[in-house]
Amino acid sequence: MKKILIVKLSSLGDIAHALWPVHVLKVRTGAEIDWVVQPEYASLLAAFPDVRRVVPFPRRHAIRHGLPFLRNLRQQRYDLIVDLQGLLKSAWVGRVARGVWRVGPAWAREGAPLLYHAQVARREGPRRHATDELMDVVDSIAPPEPEEAIPPLVLDVPPDAQEEPGPHVALAPFSRWGTKDWPVEKFVQLGRRLATEMGCRLSIIGGAEDMEKGEELARRIGETTWNACGRTNLPALCSLLKSMDVVVSVDSGPLHWADAMGVPVVAVYGATDPARTGPWRQLDHVVVKEGLACRPCHSRICARGDLACLTTLDVDTVFRAVMARL
Repeated sequence: MKKILIVKLSSLGDIAHALWPVHVLKVRTGAEIDWVVQPEYASLLAAFPDVRRVVPFPRRHAIRHGLPFLRNLRQQRYDLIVDLQGLLKSAWVGRVARGVWRVGPAWAREGAPLLYHAQVARREGPRRHATDELMDVVDSIAPPEPEEAIPPLVLDVPPDAQEEPGPHVALAPFSRWGTKDWPVEKFVQLGRRLATEMGCRLSIIGGAEDMEKGEELARRIGETTWNACGRTNLPALCSLLKSMDVVVSVDSGPLHWADAMGVPVVAVYGATDPARTGPWRQLDHVVVKEGLACRPCHSRICARGDLACLTTLDVDTVFRAVMARL
């Protein structure tokens, strides 16, 4: 097998989940690997040496850039095309690429399986971590050898130079789901304790859409806090994360990239299940969650109406978890 095309278009956290499976596929097959991804994430894959070529998929400008994308995609002929997204749009990308064989995951939907030559069989039992499910696809293509030794994953991300003495802690309080987000007031209390009791320098992590909320959070915590929301591109964000002593995050992209780079994490979970989308690379990670019967609900709307899984999660518990990682 000489050339493999990976199709994993988004999102930030999902791409982080796919890094290890693609690394294992590279090690086991020795193939040249190209990756189709949405343009906003293409710069991240430039730091992943297992990938030879990144092909940006123009999700928002398909009419204007569709033909150049197809020309770029079809420059190569692949021995294998692996869809790790499992949606109709990703299966379509694999179909229009030039390839001998197309494989998709067990959970593929929206008619995507109709465009595969083969689909990985679904495992019985409870849902497993997203990375483990991606590894099912890899194992079906290139089964593990007895006593195999996979070398560590390498990401070519230099840490950001920190001018002030540490410890340095990043707070990533924002996600796309309100049912994932620990209340901002609790992040304020946590940040103040880290600054006053431990002398931590704090950075608020988020996207451009979080800039105003990040500014307010940084102001309320105090002068040792920098609002990085919207002020870094994705490679610079990863460099900032890599320079941290600990990252405290809700279930969001920064958490999963910090985990992939080996940065100590404290993960705060509400509606989602850490067994499914929690830190995966670090065996000594810390997950903080409430043991309510209704969680994980995997819902964007709290059926109880009070977000008890997050509002009752006390600051002292998270503070002690950060201390354990420091």
